Amino acid sequence: MAGGDESQVTAGAYAIISFQQKDGTDGLSEALDTVEETAADLLHVWEEVLVLSEHPRIAERVAGLLASPRSEVRATAARILGRRNEGTAERLLPLLEDASLEVRSAAVMALARLGYRPAVTTIENLLQFVPVSEWESLAFAALCLGSPRALKHCRQACQAGGDLPGGFPRLLAMAGEEGDLPLLQKLCAHPKLAPRAIAALGILGVPSSVPFLIEHLASDALEVRLAAGTALNLMTGANLYVTARALEEGADGPEPGRVIRLPSTDAITWTQWWDGHAPRFSGAKRFRRGKPLTLGICVEELADPHSPFDVRERAAQELRIHSQQAIGFEPDWPIRRQRAAIDQWQQWWEDHRGSRPFRR
Repeated sequence: MAGGDESQVTAGAYAIISFQQKDGTDGLSEALDTVEETAADLLHVWEEVLVLSEHPRIAERVAGLLASPRSEVRATAARILGRRNEGTAERLLPLLEDASLEVRSAAVMALARLGYRPAVTTIENLLQFVPVSEWESLAFAALCLGSPRALKHCRQACQAGGDLPGGFPRLLAMAGEEGDLPLLQKLCAHPKLAPRAIAALGILGVPSSVPFLIEHLASDALEVRLAAGTALNLMTGANLYVTARALEEGADGPEPGRVIRLPSTDAITWTQWWDGHAPRFSGAKRFRRGKPLTLGICVEELADPHSPFDVRERAAQELRIHSQQAIGFEPDWPIRRQRAAIDQWQQWWEDHRGSRPFRR
């Protein structure tokens, strides 16, 4: 169980947890003992099993692994607690000073998911002194916990250019406002960040950026063209897509491969659509799927059964950042738990729909 074939480890892990759920705590004790001994490249199996388990004592018992002598086990334990949105946040605080980057990042993300606001000052201070490789997780965690300093840090770093975390354009778009448009457009010229910055423009949703995005449909880089098409669809709700067939190794027959749906990257098609619909986008500063952007739109994205994983993940992050509510949601939770969280968000929006759409 501690090593070997991944499928065998997965099957064994589920068997142990299932036994635990029926027969008391012995199975869980065995599971956690096994985690301590599991090879580093197989710990993700145990992480998934323990995140998805519905046993009521998982968080209580997993917290003991935060003191493991193995850094990869400490990081796994922190991720489990964060992804389950359970546990005592104070037990994670010592990990902010851990020697392992993986452990520190896992701890700050868990604290953000748990909504532990007393940690925000510590996280803000760390953000000023740690290397660039740690900025993204720290900034995201601080924003989730209500830090205005983290957004300022993100803006200043993007303005300075240079070496930036790949997720900073997306983070600025999620946490920022329409005034951040010029900064994101500037990042679109960054050779390493261009596709991410263009995708971030779709999240920001400022209609005046549509011609800029249409221009990038002519890019020589396929990744940039697809990012621009995706951003345009996200902002406008035009749903301009094309189908293609993805070739798969070993596929044969007259039509090998699977059919995939891609955003249209035809500049003429998009220009014609925008010329006919631009007046609709004059009544608000930001739009999502053709409607004025509010947190209610994010709740709709969570609830839409057709929303892909990355959309639900991003919507949940925007809700956390702008609402400051500690309502957990993970797109890989069991459906029943996702549904319960969505119900909470829908009720919250019903109670707050008159407030400003995005606060910062």
